[in-house]
Amino acid sequence: MKPLWRIPDFLDLEYFFIQDKQLEEKEGLSALRDRDRIFYLNDIAPEFESTEADREWLIFRWLQEQRNRENRAQNGQALLPGRMWYELYGLFWSVFSFMAMATGAGLSYSFLTYTGKQPVNVSLFFLVFVGFQFLILLSLFCAAIIRKMQGLDLRSSLLLSFVNKGLNSFLFRLRKYGLDKMGGIRRSQFAAALAAVRARGKGYGPLFFWPLFLLFQLFGIAFNFGVLGALLVKVASSDLAFGWQSTIQVSSEFVYRMVQWLAFPWSWLLGSTSYPGLKQIEGSRMILKDGFYHLASEDLVSWWPFLGLAICCYCLLPRIILFVAGSFERNRTLSRISFNRADHNQLLHRLLTPRLETSLRKKVLGEPAEKANDLKPEKSVTNRDEVSAETISEKRTVAVNGELLALIPDELFDDCDFSELEQFCSQAFGYRIGGTIRMDGEYIDNRALIDHFSHDDESTCKPLLILQEAWQPPIQEILRFLQELRVHCDNETHIIVALIGKPKLDTLFTPVTDNDLKIWQQKMATLADPCLQLSPLVTTL
Repeated sequence: MKPLWRIPDFLDLEYFFIQDKQLEEKEGLSALRDRDRIFYLNDIAPEFESTEADREWLIFRWLQEQRNRENRAQNGQALLPGRMWYELYGLFWSVFSFMAMATGAGLSYSFLTYTGKQPVNVSLFFLVFVGFQFLILLSLFCAAIIRKMQGLDLRSSLLLSFVNKGLNSFLFRLRKYGLDKMGGIRRSQFAAALAAVRARGKGYGPLFFWPLFLLFQLFGIAFNFGVLGALLVKVASSDLAFGWQSTIQVSSEFVYRMVQWLAFPWSWLLGSTSYPGLKQIEGSRMILKDGFYHLASEDLVSWWPFLGLAICCYCLLPRIILFVAGSFERNRTLSRISFNRADHNQLLHRLLTPRLETSLRKKVLGEPAEKANDLKPEKSVTNRDEVSAETISEKRTVAVNGELLALIPDELFDDCDFSELEQFCSQAFGYRIGGTIRMDGEYIDNRALIDHFSHDDESTCKPLLILQEAWQPPIQEILRFLQELRVHCDNETHIIVALIGKPKLDTLFTPVTDNDLKIWQQKMATLADPCLQLSPLVTTL
């Protein structure tokens, strides 16, 4: 089945995530929640009333809506990273195909130049256009096997990395014509999206390696088509003569056995007429002192089917197989990309979680509460009937992202109201608390905690929530602790550092000041962990 997502979609997705972060800093998290929840109720929910929508489809549908918004804002001419990448990559396909075919045809035509004085040297032609290409393919295959045995992949190749950087540099210089039309803010968002994709290599795997791999195979395919085309044109339009010669004393019998062996892949189908026989090989041998005028014409023209079929079998066919295999691997990589990163989880949380306000939140934020269990259901902007209070009460602790494990510092553990923690966690992150662990607040004696994740029976760790007091600046020990957690957990385990403000007499959960939040954000940014989320636990709606 064809994957729902394509490479340009991920570029656009990162671009809109960058935009959302800037919108959150400017207008607050409530602006994002209201926008996405309204979109879900009006446009997404009616589309799957009879079926269950999965994470991947919901995120893709949200991406489509964001593109539509951007197009409307730019009068239908939005220049998005995905569109630009798609256009430039398509341009490279055309340029590579033309250049490769022209190069192959030009080189082949120059080797096939025949003036009637000297036959085309079969040995040199075969060595350049078949032997050299086959050796390159064989060396790459051996290198891939060695890297596989060492636990590496082709992305770690120094040569491919160098070519990839050079190609990307050229591509992004070409994009300047489009960036000049953008404003300063959109240019920075565009650049940030590209940087985010490169930084999140763990999440995307070899996805951005396969386009480069396919370009190389396309070059090889077009080059060999050019060689074959020039060979057939010259054979059809002129009287070519092929011969072989060697200073080394090589017998015709030896050359015949080698040709017979090389022709084995197609001779069983096409027969012995697809390569020269022993008599023809003897009749096309050139000896400098004897000249070649005594050689028979039928012997001199017997080589061209062998040369053409050798190019098809040893050069063109492997390139086509690699191209098909690369396309399959690219699609498989697309289908295996995980949508469990922090950004994905928070987007789904905004889409699926009802917009509620409880007396608990009013108490924390210092607002008056009318009743102990007062709930204010969201107002749908459609003509649907209002949801009942009982239904809203059931959805109050909805957890669209499943369960997580809460790591609570020792000094906060005894004062923590776990029912309140779960309500805030559900409202802020879309998780419910699946378990709690007391951890050392000084991050010195947490070896037992690390060992707990190292010997976990499950293949991947549960998402983690680490409760922290934002009014205390982050210390170096917590950074090392987070790095150790990442090493012992899966690379895509969602780790949330949930910040709370200074505790009050009646509650531990208070809002975080903007200044404290910025300090933590700057410190956590040094970890460059795409699956690490830093967010206040208590947020205003």
